[in-house]
Amino acid sequence: MAALALALAFAFGNLYKFSFFSPEVRISALDVVVFVLTLLALPLNFKRYRYLILPIGVFFTLGLVSLILALPVYGWQAIFVGSLYLARWVVYSLFFASIIQLIKSSKIAPLLYSLGLITAILSLGQYFVFPDVRALTVAEWDPHYFRVVGTWLDPGFTGIILVFTLILLVDNPLGWVVVYPALALTYSRSSYLAFLVSMAYLAWKRKGWRFFVKILLLFTLTLTLLPRAPDGEGVKLERTNSIQARIDSWTTAWKIFTQHPILGVGFNTYRYAQGASLKSHAGAGTDSSLLFVAATTGILGLLAYLWYLKRLFSLTPNSYLLALLVHSIFLNSLFYPAVMVWIALLLSVPGFRPGPWPQKPSLSRRG
Repeated sequence: MAALALALAFAFGNLYKFSFFSPEVRISALDVVVFVLTLLALPLNFKRYRYLILPIGVFFTLGLVSLILALPVYGWQAIFVGSLYLARWVVYSLFFASIIQLIKSSKIAPLLYSLGLITAILSLGQYFVFPDVRALTVAEWDPHYFRVVGTWLDPGFTGIILVFTLILLVDNPLGWVVVYPALALTYSRSSYLAFLVSMAYLAWKRKGWRFFVKILLLFTLTLTLLPRAPDGEGVKLERTNSIQARIDSWTTAWKIFTQHPILGVGFNTYRYAQGASLKSHAGAGTDSSLLFVAATTGILGLLAYLWYLKRLFSLTPNSYLLALLVHSIFLNSLFYPAVMVWIALLLSVPGFRPGPWPQKPSLSRRG
């Protein structure tokens, strides 16, 4: 039942979100499912997973302190919204411990395959049936045209899920027939780069250089054959406006960090610090996960978060995390709910032996 609820919520993506107390707080079906499952099972596993729970707790504490210090500047509403998003991050980060309790280990790998393939199929369906999603600007989404956005309504975040799926299917070329075209049609350059980096890593670790040469040939052919909508700016891979926008975003985040270097401006109060309007789903953050952490929780929060990532690296297949880290330079994907669910499932695959302080966790993985 838990696996089915998770799969349905994941497939539903961002098609519907409801406001909670404030228009700034939008709750998805996935948020609800993850919260309920974590609440049900986490107390049963808390002591067994201190290896990851400790850095999660430290980052949460620093994030909370940063919000308390920001209270006189931004007021109760901003701090309340920031605290809700901080709580959501904690719930998603702890979700892996609940999965092990609620979903049979033998079902986790099939669940990952299902999530990836469902994402690809729904994404291709959206591309061919609803290629023009510019009408969604009314609901404050970006005006994409002839691009895969999937049920997450964003080509970049859909793209990283498809990259994860291709890594999962690296020894199953038949699965690539569905997933790879979906990735190609996102026209997401950050996802393309994450894909190439993960494939290069797999080639280096176990697949051999011939594998990567084939990947490069496939990718080059893909770029040549990709359709270009005549009036679609997003399908122009040579577009520069989004590059400049990201540079501006990075510059703003760095400036905010240098002005508040110790504990930042308060977790998820970034929109208030930069004076951004709320008319965008990206308004709460910057186009870089680590810069977001630095700007909102300062150097102390950044160090705590890097500690968390280091321990996450020791437990999770590096091909996934390398892809994610590359992707997170350009989008705030380290904090994206669908990504965090995928990582939680990876942490729960058979072979991971939980313990208080494991030295070399045994995770059955594909590199």
